[in-house]
Amino acid sequence: MVQSGLQSKFRSSDIPPVIYYEGDIEGENIIIEFLTDQRGASEDVAIEVQKGLHAVALRFVSVVLENPIDVEIDDLVVEGQSQRLRIRVPAPEAYIFHKGLVFSRRKNPFKKAKDLYYIFDILANCPDLYQGIIDGLRLYGEKYSPWFPRFVRNMETYFSDINAKGIAMVSSQRPENTFPELTADQFKQYILGKFQEMIENIKV
Repeated sequence: MVQSGLQSKFRSSDIPPVIYYEGDIEGENIIIEFLTDQRGASEDVAIEVQKGLHAVALRFVSVVLENPIDVEIDDLVVEGQSQRLRIRVPAPEAYIFHKGLVFSRRKNPFKKAKDLYYIFDILANCPDLYQGIIDGLRLYGEKYSPWFPRFVRNMETYFSDINAKGIAMVSSQRPENTFPELTADQFKQYILGKFQEMIENIKV
């Protein structure tokens, strides 16, 4: 990494520590953090994947790594000039599936609620992606058969009815002026409807 102009920085005091890499590449400040799949019963940790290179091991991260899509950003400004940038990001259904698996493992209630709001945000604001998400999640029933029941169970547990804890968690993350036409109670009903619709469709 040193040869590429990047220096290692410590993000934690764990052993081994969580490390990210930072430096200038062609005049741009770059920060890179490597991820790898966490396997076995141990908690998420940083591991040395090759000599001198550390990666953060995260549970279920293979879902987002194995299911990317290409996205083009056409308004990136570099040195005063508009540039096109093509990047790979997780497919929407992979992102939702991953969030629906990891949130229940989180110890931080704020991060747990954020994960659930991210799922809701996609379901509520990306109607053109909805059918692809449902089709993709159905395929994951076979592709990730050991994990799929856990995903469904998490969704059913947190969004069983209007009093389920997931409703309050998503509602707590509601940005100001989001769905201004809905009262607080109506917003909760909307959350419940979106999640129950997804659950019903992926179980068909």
